[in-house]
Amino acid sequence: MGRSYSNIRVDLRGLPWDGYVILYRVIDSGIEIVRLVSGYRHLESLFGESMDT
Repeated sequence: MGRSYSNIRVDLRGLPWDGYVILYRVIDSGIEIVRLVSGYRHLESLFGESMDT
């Protein structure tokens, strides 16, 4: 469920919510919320080299 944001990170997905995007990834025990950001932000600019792993 949710949109793929694989252009930022291979396992990153997101759901829009009230003007925001909930970015998450699926893990063995469920999901991990990575970040909650304004839907108006340029998402690629928020993630640096540390998100590649």
